[in-house]
Amino acid sequence: RRNSSSQKLAMLRSTLLRRGVAVAASSHGAGGLVGRRAPQQLRLSSTSVTTKPARKGLSDARRPFASALPVLEPEPASQSFLSSNAFPSILIGDDGGDELVAKGSFASAQAAFIDPDPQAVQELTEAMDRANMGIVAHFYMDVELQSVLQALPNQKRVKISDSLVMGDAAVKMCQDGATSIACLGVDFMSESVSAIMAKNGFGHIPVYRCDERKIGCSLAESAEQLGYGAWLTKASEHENPLHVIYINTSLETKAMSTNIVPTVTCTSSNVVQTMLQSSAQIPNLTLWYGPDTCMGYNIQTMFGKIVEHWTDEEIKTKLHPEHDRATMKRLLDNLNVYPNGNCVVHHMFGAEVVETVKNQYPDAFVTAHLEVPGEMFEVAMEASLAGKGVVGSTSDILNFITKKVGEAAAAHEGRDGEIKNLQFILGTEAGMVTSIVKNVKNILAR
Repeated sequence: RRNSSSQKLAMLRSTLLRRGVAVAASSHGAGGLVGRRAPQQLRLSSTSVTTKPARKGLSDARRPFASALPVLEPEPASQSFLSSNAFPSILIGDDGGDELVAKGSFASAQAAFIDPDPQAVQELTEAMDRANMGIVAHFYMDVELQSVLQALPNQKRVKISDSLVMGDAAVKMCQDGATSIACLGVDFMSESVSAIMAKNGFGHIPVYRCDERKIGCSLAESAEQLGYGAWLTKASEHENPLHVIYINTSLETKAMSTNIVPTVTCTSSNVVQTMLQSSAQIPNLTLWYGPDTCMGYNIQTMFGKIVEHWTDEEIKTKLHPEHDRATMKRLLDNLNVYPNGNCVVHHMFGAEVVETVKNQYPDAFVTAHLEVPGEMFEVAMEASLAGKGVVGSTSDILNFITKKVGEAAAAHEGRDGEIKNLQFILGTEAGMVTSIVKNVKNILAR
């Protein structure tokens, strides 16, 4: 199949050998910003992969945009996990062993590649050593690719993370002696990695991709339309405007935005704190967030619930020491959101998915990325207020699941009897499964 994970691994090995073309700026005509050639790119969008046959007795549920991830041992007699779940699901046994139980063809395809091909690991290890290269990859990469990267022996030269940490990790690899970096992600990620490296004194070290084709992002492209510039021009006419732009945009967009209105870049990990800190420093600030419409509206919803339900002391303790209900209300009133940008993948988490979560997973922990539509966000937000969920970045989701499994494992340690069953709804890209399975297996193995 076109652009399979195996092909991607071969492309990566090839690039490590031939050393590709350096990436430094946007592929949309901004190469002159830093004086390097147009970027090489690695096609890493979601693709079909060759699957192993589903295990005997598993049904063929197909819902690729949401995964329920039960953890620990199911009831051995009833096998309720295998009979009731509507989402593709992966079960991790209570001993942290290699055996995974998957429900649905999509989940079976994911589980089949959790254990990497030893030959691919060996070949990539040798190629990395010859090229003296570090590799940074996003959580959203294909499971087969991530599993191989996780198995590489020199983990100081490999990092799978969210987009902000990718850049920080690349800097550490350069400090460790790497003479080049391979960035596995969409266009803006490679640009961000290059920019962060340059800011830290490593602008001379090239960032490589493995494919000449554009690796697009619907969200980034929405900020390249004329409407976004018009929206920023409107912002510039207000008193004390600050444009908070999501990192999921090109360098060209960021540069053009800065030319129109004061601009600061954020990620899903720090967008809330960015808004809180900036509004605390300038009380009459007007905030303009874009281009992710869903994330902006979700942040407005979050702030509204905080104003409605939290006390001043809770806000100061849990959120920001210089804020209270009055300042949060003023922040909310001055927060403007760009109305026409979204991520096509996270946009899939709409009413149908929410209905399934409510009806079939009443006891599950619910996680959701800030980019999901409002329906899914509100379900996860309500769960988070009760300690049963989290809304945030990919790192926030991974950390939440890891923490909850660790707490349950510690509480169960030394006790006999029935093992507790945990379920997690994964409200983001399914590639996150790789890192989640790794962390959970490590906890349960201990």
